[in-house]
Amino acid sequence: MSPTASARQAASVSAPAAARQAEGDDALPDVTLADGSADAGAGVRITLSLTPQPPVAFAKTKVRVRVEAGGSPVRLEAGRISFEMTMPMGDHRYSLVPGADGWQEAEVILPRCMSGKLRWYATVEGTVGGEPRTARFRLDLAPPGRAPTP
Repeated sequence: MSPTASARQAASVSAPAAARQAEGDDALPDVTLADGSADAGAGVRITLSLTPQPPVAFAKTKVRVRVEAGGSPVRLEAGRISFEMTMPMGDHRYSLVPGADGWQEAEVILPRCMSGKLRWYATVEGTVGGEPRTARFRLDLAPPGRAPTP
């Protein structure tokens, strides 16, 4: 392996997951202004919904997750959602609890980065039918004090 390839491989191993994804984050479903869905493999689809849209920094945001297998709602066992930026912003992991109409929910508060960056990454994880399932999404926070505008 060449020194350049070796350095690239070492960098990709040590970089946070969000930082590695940031290069191609346009491929991730954007849930800033609308619900988004992602394929989690084996016919499982995960939908993420945030209220308000866009979510506001330092304000409560209601997170709703719905999982379907073969087009029918299923429960995401041990469901959780975590949020990260490309730089460390603390621990933002939440358990999902049952909600109405097959949704699972959490209430979250995300801070605004002092650098002014607003991009966050959400990872939904859990198991369906005993198999682990994961989906990633991207979102941009609105600054605090600014009314959400679509």
